[in-house]
Amino acid sequence: MRRDLTQVFLIVTYFTAIGCTTHSRVSYAQCANDARSDEHRGILVTDFTVTGTTTLSSTEVARLAGEFVGSCFNDDSNEMQERVRAKFQDRGYFAVEVKSLGFKPGDPLGTPKPVTMEVEVAEGPKYKIGEILFVENHALSSERLRDAFPLKKGALFERYKVASGLDGLHKLYASRGFLDSYYVPDAAPSSNGTVTLKVKVTEGPQYHMGKLEILAEKDLEARLRAEWKMAEGATYDTTYIRTFLEKNQNLLPKGITPGDVGELVNCPEALVDVSLVVDPRERTSQGTAKRIPCESDENRQK
Repeated sequence: MRRDLTQVFLIVTYFTAIGCTTHSRVSYAQCANDARSDEHRGILVTDFTVTGTTTLSSTEVARLAGEFVGSCFNDDSNEMQERVRAKFQDRGYFAVEVKSLGFKPGDPLGTPKPVTMEVEVAEGPKYKIGEILFVENHALSSERLRDAFPLKKGALFERYKVASGLDGLHKLYASRGFLDSYYVPDAAPSSNGTVTLKVKVTEGPQYHMGKLEILAEKDLEARLRAEWKMAEGATYDTTYIRTFLEKNQNLLPKGITPGDVGELVNCPEALVDVSLVVDPRERTSQGTAKRIPCESDENRQK
C-alpha cells in the first residue's frame, strides 16, 4: 500500500558522516511507503545507520538511507538484507556483501513498530556491463532483444535496469503474441570489473486473435467492429486495445479505458477472445482478465 506523501510529517532530518559511518534520523506521523504484507504488523524505519563502506561519499549514503527512512517493511531481517543488497546493486556494487543487519526497537507496542536499522556493509568495487547474451530465443533475434534492453555494454551495472530490461522484453514479446514468455537472468562477474549478463528466454506459445464481442447499441457496434483491424486468427498484439481506443475516441463514450475491455486468454488453443463493453448497462464487470490454463501453467508454478 502506498501512502500519500502529503500525509507524511517530517519533524527532523539530519545526516552526519564520521569516517565510513553515516547516520540518518527522522520522525514520522505515517510511513511514506508501505511494503508490508500485513498492515497491522511490521516495522517503520525511523533511523538508519550503515557502517563498513569505504568508497561511498556521505551524500551517496545519505541518499541510500533516504530510501529506507520513513518507510514501512515486514519485520524480517533476511528480507531487509536483500533490500539493502538490491539498493547497492542499483548503484553498480554487484558484489556487495551485507555482513550484518539488525533492528533496535523504539516503541515496541507501536504499529508499525518504529526501529533503528543498523547495517554493516562491504560494498566492494563498482561493476560495468560486459556482454549481454540471450539464449533459447527463436522468434526474435538477440540483436533485437539487445536493442530493447536499457543496459548497454560498458554501462554501470544497475540492478533495477536489469529488471526494467526484463519487463521491456516481456512487452516486446507480448506485442507479438507471446503472452506467456518469461526470462531468467544470470549475472556472472569477472576479474576485470565487468558482469556478463545471460538471459534465458522461454517464449511459450504464440497467441492469435479469437472472437471479438462488442456490447453496444447495434449501429455503434457495427461501426466499432468495422474499425477493429486485428482480424480473427491474426497474431495477438497486447498493445492494440489501447491504440484502438485512442483512435476511436469520437465513437466511444467518455471514460472508456482498457479496463473496460475483457480478455479471455485461452492457453490450450493459444487464442485471446476480446470483449469491449460500451453499453453502460453492461459495464458491471469492467477490467475482467481471465485465463483458461494449460497443464504447463502448473508445471511453471512448481
